[in-house]
Amino acid sequence: MRQEHVTLQEVDVSQLYDQIKKYLKDLKLDIIHEGKEDNYWDIKAHKGTLGSVVIGNVRDVEVMISGTQGNYDLVLRTGAWGKDIVVPTAIAGVLTAGVAAIPAAAVSTYRAHSFEKKFWDFIKSTLSEIGSAKATMSEPVVVTH
Repeated sequence: MRQEHVTLQEVDVSQLYDQIKKYLKDLKLDIIHEGKEDNYWDIKAHKGTLGSVVIGNVRDVEVMISGTQGNYDLVLRTGAWGKDIVVPTAIAGVLTAGVAAIPAAAVSTYRAHSFEKKFWDFIKSTLSEIGSAKATMSEPVVVTH
């Protein structure tokens, strides 16, 4: 599981959450969980087939927003990419006698990075559309455990 974090200020989080949900749906991800509580928003989405599980190309995404008025943290979690790719790729190597296992890992890792970059670009763009002139977002930081 890979996790990136940004800090948001002066943002209408409810409106941002709705835009994120629409963005994930537009990417053909299935929303599998939504949670909204006081100062906490959470959405989980998934895209994948049995074949994509075998080659490590599952796209599990979770977006969490929490904080208090004017100052929020947004966390993007992506699963089955990056370091999680080793096991699915090893399984694919056994099942396919190694044919295309390495390219599958490289493509999955590239897709993960591409997804994350496009997601943060989407957030920046959305903030400029829905946010006040004071709305800001920090640069994404990878969170390690």
